[in-house]
Parts: sequence; structure tokens; C-alpha cells
Amino acid sequence: LPEGEVLIKVKYSGINYKDALATTTGNKIVKSYPMVPGVDLAGVVEASDSHAYEPGDEVIVTGFDLGVAHFGGFSEYARVKEEWLVKLPKDLTLEEAMIYGTAGYTAGLAIETLEHNGLSIEHAPVLVRGASGGVGTLAVMMLKEIGFKVIASTGKTSTADKLQTLGAKEIIDRLPDNDSKPLGKRTW
Repeated sequence: LPEGEVLIKVKYSGINYKDALATTTGNKIVKSYPMVPGVDLAGVVEASDSHAYEPGDEVIVTGFDLGVAHFGGFSEYARVKEEWLVKLPKDLTLEEAMIYGTAGYTAGLAIETLEHNGLSIEHAPVLVRGASGGVGTLAVMMLKEIGFKVIASTGKTSTADKLQTLGAKEIIDRLPDNDSKPLGKRTW
């Protein structure tokens, strides 16, 4: 295992699009081999040289080039730097943390940033582009739960029923690259 202060017994890792890319021949994701894929993980601290974490702590790791430049979560054990760890929130199980995984974390950060910049449920509806992907589907669910009117944009018309079940009020096709009408009114 690589260097790091904390040894984790991995219980779960989500399957992310980047993981699929990392395992294809000629990919541009992994620069050095051998590599263990898995861009996130949730598990239990087995051993620690850190004062912040001790054996038995339930933790999550997302980001930090896990599964790309550093051995990832598709393993029984992972050794990582202590600053990469987050203690598992009390209202989540390890399994739930990886069901949401990196995609859920990304969607949550995006929503938090939008709210910080003034987006609120009192304003116009919110558009989720790429709504049928991992980040998109979780963003639709989260935004609906908060109370937003969600418009889902996707090129996959076969996902319309699923997106409505997740909370989208309206499904639209991918947005055009440009508006062909000079000075035409655009919604988005």
C-alpha cells in the first residue's frame, strides 16, 4: 500500500464514470500503473498514526485523485493521508455514503454554491443539464427535496419517466448551442 497515516478497511466504493474511463484501454485518466480504481470509498479505520482518527472510526474519502493517481476504493484496504478523510456523518451509513458517493458530493457542492450566490425556491425554476447522469439524477432529487421546481435537460428521451419519478417537473431536450433567431427570447 502507498504511504499515508491511516489504514482503512474498505466496506464500499461507488462506481463512477471516471472509474469506467480509467479501466479502458488507452484511457487518458490513469497516468501511472499499477493503479487500483475507485474514486471514493467508505470504511472503518483499521490503524492510524493520526491523532484525529482512531481504529473503529467510520470514514469517507472522495477526491484527491483517488483511483487515478493514488490507489482507490476498489480494494479491501486503503492507506491514505489523514487530511483526505471525513468522518461519516451520523445520519448516514457507510453504504448510503457510497450510494451518494462522489456524484452526490458534487451535486451537493453545486447546490450549495448556487444557494450561496442567491438561488432560492422563491425564484424561477432551476435547470439541471445532463440530468440522466450520476450527478444530474442526484441533483434533481436533492433540488426537488429542498423545494425547487426542477427542469431536467437530457439527450436521452428514454429517461423521462425516471427523471419525473425523481422529481423533475418538466423534461426538455438538450439545449441548442445557439439561438437561431436574432434577439430571440431565451429561457435558459
